[in-house]
Amino acid sequence: MNLLRTWFLSRLLREKLLVLAFVGLGAAIWLSSAYDNLTANLRKFRAAESELATQAIWLGNREAIEAAATAAARNLDGSKTYDATFLVAEVLGMAKRSGLGVVTEPPRTQRSAQFAVHTMQVSMRKVDLAAVIRFYQELASKAPYLGLEQISVQGDRSAPGMVNVTLQVTSVELLGDAAGRAAPPKSAPPAAPIAPATSTPAKVQAS
Repeated sequence: MNLLRTWFLSRLLREKLLVLAFVGLGAAIWLSSAYDNLTANLRKFRAAESELATQAIWLGNREAIEAAATAAARNLDGSKTYDATFLVAEVLGMAKRSGLGVVTEPPRTQRSAQFAVHTMQVSMRKVDLAAVIRFYQELASKAPYLGLEQISVQGDRSAPGMVNVTLQVTSVELLGDAAGRAAPPKSAPPAAPIAPATSTPAKVQAS
């Protein structure tokens, strides 16, 4: 330490100022990095705290939530719900009927004991707004089995009158016993009518 102090005092004033400037710059960089790390840790802590509070609310109301889910399942027709594969096929079919070309991403699925909610992102580029409205109207007609979670519509600068659309379509699928309880009983096909028996009179030959 004494050697460093002696070396510093032996420098010219200009060199001392440069050394102090470099030391100050290094300290400022270190403090900035430390502040960023502290801020990031605080954000993570608050996010974890919020998530724990949310989980506590869900756990505290578990029985009420499960009862509400059971009641909702009774109001759904299990034969009309969509799994992930059917969701993709239905969205592509609606887009084709509306005259739209779309790009889709693989569905993401969240599951519970009775439901599976599938979410798929759909993108449309340089499309006519009237076609988008037709797509939305058909989608709305399939509620509550299909729904629109998010939508973003922006005008395309390179194609006046056209829009770029990004949306998220969700579907509900009943699982396990819930699907069995919600699906209506299928009636047996009507039996084919039985033709009345006819007798053919026997021919008698005279001997």
